[in-house]
Amino acid sequence: MSGIRKSKPRYNTFWELVKIEGKLALREPVGIALGVGAPILLLLLFGSIPMFREPVPGTSLTLFEVYVPTLITTVVIMIALLGLPITLVRDRELGWLRRISTTPVSPAKLLAAHVTINLLQAAAAIVIILFGAATFFGGHLPQQSTGCVLSIILLVGALFGLGLVVAAVASTEKMAIALTQLLLYPLLFFAGVYIPTVYLPAYLTTISEFTPVGAAVKAITDAYQGAFPSVQALLVMTAYMTIFGLLAIRYFKWE
Repeated sequence: MSGIRKSKPRYNTFWELVKIEGKLALREPVGIALGVGAPILLLLLFGSIPMFREPVPGTSLTLFEVYVPTLITTVVIMIALLGLPITLVRDRELGWLRRISTTPVSPAKLLAAHVTINLLQAAAAIVIILFGAATFFGGHLPQQSTGCVLSIILLVGALFGLGLVVAAVASTEKMAIALTQLLLYPLLFFAGVYIPTVYLPAYLTTISEFTPVGAAVKAITDAYQGAFPSVQALLVMTAYMTIFGLLAIRYFKWE
């Protein structure tokens, strides 16, 4: 009928960009291998060592269960520093962000799609670690699930904010890689990758709890033991998330 117009389906550019970014991530799976593969490999390694089944003094957890919050934090560190900023800086260095700004697709949508892909990777890895530890290695899920989820959300917000700060200040891909390497090892240390945080000297434990990763490990460990994470740990992560977010917004450049 002439008086009726057929409505055309709307082209959802954001989800199309998410699909494109997902395909690009699969073609260059370094970020996936380091952010998802490495923590899962560590899960398998630690889960197969008999001494990691021994209880840790002063807690209701085994040494393996103490490491699970560290592995979750490691996932977010790897993806936030190795997956998120380096690709963005490379796209900007190649002029891709500038060119996309001349199309109907806004650069902000491209940025959001890239962040979404990294969030999906982090979520998948965290779910695998949580349920893998509980199903195959005799661990258990966090007794305080709400506190655990809140802690992970704040951790992701803080470290993804840090990754975007790196993307904001790094003018070249080489500079982004150098900055991430500079940040990576201290963050892994304070997350307890090298030495579990429960075994650190008192002064290092205190310093760790005022870093976003140390606060996250403490908060998730509390949730594993059935306690809601401490206000201090949540406030520390919230403060870092706010500061890094504001810095990223202030200094991020599209070209």
